[in-house]
Amino acid sequence: MNAEYKKLIDKISGAKYITALTGAGLSSVSGIPHFRGEYNPIWDKFPQDKVFDIDYFSENPQLFFDFLREILHKEYQPNTAHRVFRHLEDSGSLKAVITQNIDGLHQLAGSKKVYELHGSIYENYCVKCGAEIPYGEFIKKVYKEKVPKCICSGVIRPRVVFYKEQLPEEDLNMSVFHSSKSDLMIVVGTSLAVQPAAYMPSHVLNNGGELILINKGETYIDDRAALKFENIEEVFSALAEFYEINI
Repeated sequence: MNAEYKKLIDKISGAKYITALTGAGLSSVSGIPHFRGEYNPIWDKFPQDKVFDIDYFSENPQLFFDFLREILHKEYQPNTAHRVFRHLEDSGSLKAVITQNIDGLHQLAGSKKVYELHGSIYENYCVKCGAEIPYGEFIKKVYKEKVPKCICSGVIRPRVVFYKEQLPEEDLNMSVFHSSKSDLMIVVGTSLAVQPAAYMPSHVLNNGGELILINKGETYIDDRAALKFENIEEVFSALAEFYEINI
């Protein structure tokens, strides 16, 4: 194990209150299309400025569901990083995972304290009557109907945050709470370009905590990080080996 990884393990071992902040770069390790940075041909077929725009969805929801069918046919699974975070939570050192991802892979890996700033595809409801629709029923409708409809004829949509929509208040408030209490935040796979998630590391630093950044590209806060790595898979493979986590 190289010297930088040893420093990382020492930081984790010495911290009393760790939070993780994760973004699309982490999900991309599991094969989910990245929303920023690296080119992915899926965005030629499904332009992001339309797929995730609430006004466009309200007028033409089929594009979003065509996109959803395109990605759901693959059975994405948690990767090594998700499992390491679950291990750190089980050990008591990781107090919360704050994520910009909507894929539910943290929960699938076994993490319990997960705050989803951009919502989740596993929670679904009717936009007309407000009925909550179980995920299994929703997915069946997604594959049977071009646009899934409730018995009241309203469109059923995931409780995810489209462009121009407000973030879930409770998840946001708890994210700020945990960030402010943290003496260490591990930031993975996010360019920290989207607010308010981008400000979470500042809550840590403003209260005397430290940052570990694991991201390919640069962020606005690189110069204030205690450690910076680029390769998510290599870093978490090293951690999994140290913690003896089966990959």
